[in-house]
Amino acid sequence: MGPGLTGDEAQWIFYEDRPKFFWERAIRRHNLAMLRACFQAAIRAARGDIRLLITHDHTSLYCALICRLLRIRVDHYVHSFNFPELPVGRRLRLMRFAYQQIARFSVHSTMECSLYSRYFGIPEDRFRLRLWGIDVPNVSPAYPLQEGRYVSSLGGNGRDYPTLIEASRLLPHIAFVLVLRPENLAGLDVPANVRVIVNAPFEEAMNILQHSEFTVLPLPTSTTPCGHVTLVCAMHLGKTVVATASAGIAEYVFHGRNGLTCDPASPRSLADTIDRLWADPAETALLSENNRQFGAEHCSEARSRDDLASVLAEWRIGVSSEELLAEA
Repeated sequence: MGPGLTGDEAQWIFYEDRPKFFWERAIRRHNLAMLRACFQAAIRAARGDIRLLITHDHTSLYCALICRLLRIRVDHYVHSFNFPELPVGRRLRLMRFAYQQIARFSVHSTMECSLYSRYFGIPEDRFRLRLWGIDVPNVSPAYPLQEGRYVSSLGGNGRDYPTLIEASRLLPHIAFVLVLRPENLAGLDVPANVRVIVNAPFEEAMNILQHSEFTVLPLPTSTTPCGHVTLVCAMHLGKTVVATASAGIAEYVFHGRNGLTCDPASPRSLADTIDRLWADPAETALLSENNRQFGAEHCSEARSRDDLASVLAEWRIGVSSEELLAEA
């Protein structure tokens, strides 16, 4: 998005963590390619002519840590700051030290602003809410990968599949298709009405979502801030959602308007909510259309582009020399 927003008024330099060297491919225990990319970005910032360092996910910690240790002064913006599980112990202390270097964080729920501020000891005014926004996801193949009526559930981070499995056991008349990671299955006894797909390509996961009646987002607690990608994909594919009532997704799911919520860690509450929608196609269709409209208005790629433009404007990036002279 960046170069398209600034045109010729700013130069963009990108560092990526795809393995380039033999040792980066051979040593799997540590992500050496990511460490190398972070070090390259920090050293480039040390030259003093970088207006803004933008990072995402784990690169934020390593870039911030390198900059603090080497005393590199550069404005640093984290594009997406999110923790399915909060760190503890030495890792927490390391993050509290490193994150003081970061000037601005974007998070995907209001709850996370105060949560991360308290937990990491960062002033709350450094956080800004940015709803997750993407374009309509690609779906492949063109035909349904699962025939018949079914309910879907997708994703790996911060999911409560044990509760969903128990809820599905209470609903033997409903077929479920789960797209998840191998670790999500640990210790679970999957009933006959549940099909499990492990490590599916993204486009195939979207196929399962698109052809389902609706999708389920089971979260372990009332404060889990996960599932935003799945929620927005469901919006753009015109599917409503049954989700655990969580402050971490309160800006995305509005009970009775674009989805339904249920109690956390309650198989009975989840089963009753799923059964309600399954038995009422008219309500499902209405909630799905409302969800599609909400996503188009608030969670589009265009909205993400506008959000990034507002960040760049804070640092006067992309402003022409003529505009600066006019302001002076």
